[in-house]
Amino acid sequence: MPVVPGKHVVYFAILPPPEVAEQALRLITAARGRHGLTAKPTPPDRLHVSLNYIGDFKRPCGPVIDKAAEAARPVAARPFTVAFNRFGSWGLGGKGGPIVLWGDDGVIGVDDLYSSIHRALVKPGMVPRREVEMTPHMTLIRDKAHIPETFVDPVSWTVDEFVLIYAIHGEGRYEVVERYPLNG
Repeated sequence: MPVVPGKHVVYFAILPPPEVAEQALRLITAARGRHGLTAKPTPPDRLHVSLNYIGDFKRPCGPVIDKAAEAARPVAARPFTVAFNRFGSWGLGGKGGPIVLWGDDGVIGVDDLYSSIHRALVKPGMVPRREVEMTPHMTLIRDKAHIPETFVDPVSWTVDEFVLIYAIHGEGRYEVVERYPLNG
């Protein structure tokens, strides 16, 4: 099998509905002039909230994808509402980088789902027993401009599924491998 250029990445995520993706990206439009943003925002159909990272690989990783897909099937969780109420730049000490949405109490359901998936991935040895801390967020754009933390009207939706994603970094695309409905 030939090696496809880019880095092959596998992870679980939640996806916003199209109208919520558009709402989130309007924050970038509003901030463009005030903060001198010059980069292109993430396309609305690629916005996501990353959950559990499986790994990155030099070659396509079908067996890893299959194992992750199987491990997550028993995850049981109820639908929940996620709400991001903060907007701004992350990292790089005020020198730009990812501009994201994140939240306060509105992300508790995301944290719980992350933990449930983690427990399912421990059983087949796909992740270490100790859960890595994560902060739920949605990256809207990567830019050199810096946007200070700003409270915004919540960008929210009811999460009724999570997905397994196979991405090829450097090619700007990803594939939803499997969908997992929340109905626990």
